[in-house]
This record gives sequence, structure tokens and C-alpha cells, in this order.
Amino acid sequence: MTFVEIVEAVGNFLTGLGVPVLLPIIILVLGLIFGQRFGTALRAGLTLGAAFISLNLVIGLLIGTLTPVVETMVENTGADLGILDVGWGVGAAIAFGTRAGALVILVSLAVNILMLALRLTKTLNVDIWNFWNHAFTASVVYLASGSLAFGLIAAAIHAAACLFVADRTAKRVQEFYNIPGISIPHGWAITSVPIIAAVNWVLDRIPFIKDIKWDEKNIREKWGIFGNPLILGTILGILVGLFGGLANDIPGLLTLGITMGAVMVLIPRIIGMFMEALTPISESAKEFMQKRFKGREFYIGLDSAILIGHPVTVAAGIILIPIVLGLALILPGNRVLPFGDLAALFYFVAMVPFLSKGNLFRSVINGIVIMSIVLLVCTSFGSSLTQMALSIGYEMPSGAVDITALSAGNWITWVLFQIGKLFGA
Repeated sequence: MTFVEIVEAVGNFLTGLGVPVLLPIIILVLGLIFGQRFGTALRAGLTLGAAFISLNLVIGLLIGTLTPVVETMVENTGADLGILDVGWGVGAAIAFGTRAGALVILVSLAVNILMLALRLTKTLNVDIWNFWNHAFTASVVYLASGSLAFGLIAAAIHAAACLFVADRTAKRVQEFYNIPGISIPHGWAITSVPIIAAVNWVLDRIPFIKDIKWDEKNIREKWGIFGNPLILGTILGILVGLFGGLANDIPGLLTLGITMGAVMVLIPRIIGMFMEALTPISESAKEFMQKRFKGREFYIGLDSAILIGHPVTVAAGIILIPIVLGLALILPGNRVLPFGDLAALFYFVAMVPFLSKGNLFRSVINGIVIMSIVLLVCTSFGSSLTQMALSIGYEMPSGAVDITALSAGNWITWVLFQIGKLFGA
């Protein structure tokens, strides 16, 4: 086997394990390195794995319940947009499947280790599965430039940017969610941070608008019983069901509502499992670093999925479903039909609450701006994902001219893609 084939095999094995298996192994190894007893490290790792499985079950319930409604919404619009959103799962598989994408795990880990050694980051990114975002960057730049080297350099730049933003948002994440010692270097989520900062800066300067505060406490106090997460989720679910054509299906409509309410109650409780798993490893890491590297802090980089437990995040994601679908129809220049990622919009606003003091109003406004940029970026990529898909033998959906994934629509990748086109010209 060649070196590239070995790297591809290792990468496929690691990503094939999945987050619930890979993370417990990583946490167990880190715990032992940081001096924990085997039993303590094993319990922390298994608890984290169980937390991710629990989270995936609830998210799967949420997306599975919303998807038929979303399908009906899309059909009812009669939209004939040329690029179909097939969802992040397909996008990730395609991104890792290309020649450039297959090498990205090695590149991203090397960047992380080098930056830790040079004290350029405090984050150890263990969210290996989501290196697919770096893989997508590598693949589109490779396609644009024709150079594998340029593709891998682009992935390295993306990986470095993730660590940079993760470090600078870590304290606010830890304080807002009460999860110690973690940061969020997720490849798409970090690209939303400058957008959120810009939108909040503008909102802070608009009279009346700047004073709107729909935070969790305010909602409970001023909205009364309707501010309770269970009831709020149920109401939002019913409203989305009405938009999705369930008006004549009362059992289905009520089931959707109660499911949404249950999700808003269950996810915050699951996040407690993350705290239980990460607190011991965080404390051990601090002791380890203080003994060997005085004055240095150390963060564990995790998926932005651990942030979606906040009721504001889930509520904003549900509210944005019909808004984003309507946005796709009226946004000038857009050619993307939201579909696969439409039921998972809470991921796109996961970074908003802690940067907006848990403000639901600002989460929705930020979500509209973020998704406008995502749609236009995906449109600009055009047939890039389609070319990747065809190169690895992916079977195109019936009727689709081109495919994309909303979660691949980040502006860092777009900038590097444009530079790659210049070199490829």
C-alpha cells in the first residue's frame, strides 16, 4: 500500500467508528495521559459516548418528525430551483471520499498539534468526524485549482481558523452553558461567529430593536405559561405543522407539537450528561497543564451539537424552517432549494445564544442573515459538490440538476475556493 492509501484507510476507519465510539476512546486515552485512574477515565468516556447517543436519538426524533412536514412544504412551494440540498450527511460522505478529502484528517491533526506546540491555540480538537468541513474545503479548492497541494493548504487554513475562533469564544461558551474546559472548533459553526458579531453590532444601534429581549427568563416572566419550554415547543411544533399541511390531520399535528415540546425538555437534560463526563477530564487537564506547563490553559474541542440543548436554539431552529424556505424563493441570485438540512436549522444558529445573551429575537434575525449567506455561498459553489459526487460514484437524486449541502455553505471555504480558481485559471 502507498502512503496515501494507508492514510485513506486510517481516515476511513476513524470516521467509520462514529462519534459515540471514537470520542469515548479519545477521552479514555486523554484521561490516562492526564493521570486519571483507569476506572474514572473509562466512566467519563462512556458517559460522553452515552450522551452523544442520547443526543443523536433525540435529534433523530426531531429531524425524523419534521422531515415529512418539510417535504410537504417544499412540494407546496412548487419551486424549481436548480441546486438541491441533500443534507450534511451526504455532503460529508462525498467530501471525505475525494482524493483531497481523504488526506484531511492527517492534515487537520498536524495543524492542531503544531499550533499547540507553538502555543498558538489552547484547543485540542477531538471532533474528528467534523473534519469533513475541512475536507469539503480541500475538495472544492482541489477542483478549482487542479492542485492537490493547494487543496490541502486550504484545509490547513480552515483548520487553523477553527482553532483560532474556538479559543476566543471558549470562555463565553463555558460560562453560558456551564460546561467547563471545552471549546467549539466545528468547521461550519465558527464561520457564523463574525456574522453574528456584525448583526448584533447593527441591532445594538437601532432604537427599540436593541431593547427587545426574548431571553429564557424574560419569556417565562412575560409570556407566562406559554414561555414554558414544553408548552412553547408544542405550540411551535403545531404552527410548523400547519405550515406543512397538517391542518386536516389533527392526530399528526398534535403528535408533531408534543414531540417538539418533548425535544425542548429532553435535550437540556442530556447536556447534563456532557457536563458529568467533561468536568473530571477538564479538572485533570488543568492539573496536568499546571504541573508541566505553568500558566497554560487547555480546552477540549467538541461538536457544536452540544450547544443545541438551549431552548432558545431549538425554538429558533423551528421558527426558521418556513422562513428559510420562503427566503430561498425570494432571495436574489439564489438557486438552492433547501431540503436535506432544512429540518436541522438549529445547528446553524447554535452559536447565536451565547453571543446574544440567550435572546430568541436576535437568534431568529441572525438566523435569517446567516442562512441568506449560506444560500448564496452554496449557489456560488454551483456544481462543485455534484462533480465530487460523480467522481466517487454517488447516484444523483431523481430530478436533481446539481446537489449541495447547506452545511457546506461557509464563507471561509468560499474565499479559499475563489483563490483556488485564480490559481487554476
